[in-house]
Amino acid sequence: MLPLLLDENLSPEIGLQLTAKRPDIAVRSVHSWHGGAYRARRDELILAAAAQESLTLETYDQKTILPILVQWGQAGSDQAAVVFADDRTIAPNNYGALLAALSALWDACRGDAWTNRVDFLPNYRSAAASGGAGPLGSQLTGR
Repeated sequence: MLPLLLDENLSPEIGLQLTAKRPDIAVRSVHSWHGGAYRARRDELILAAAAQESLTLETYDQKTILPILVQWGQAGSDQAAVVFADDRTIAPNNYGALLAALSALWDACRGDAWTNRVDFLPNYRSAAASGGAGPLGSQLTGR
């Protein structure tokens, strides 16, 4: 299973629409997860809590999240899975493309082990053509 956690910079509407279109995909938003207790919290706290619940964080925030993951990986610490999106591939306000890409990722990778995994959400057209994104976790964590 690949339960998703949308970070606070992604509209909660994305989670609502994904759930409506694909009820088989477990998706939460930081906006409402644990009653919104993790909104505006430090990224390390969100990542640690996501790891405890085996959630995969979906975020555009490569600038701050990626260095944390690299540091934790180098230290040998287990971490939550993270799927990055990039606004040059999918605009954050392009809900249709995000829904398609998240659905393609789910279809391709839902049975995979996701602890310590980092991936990039592809454009939905390339995701459909290639069967999803490829794992990068071993490159970042040395595992």
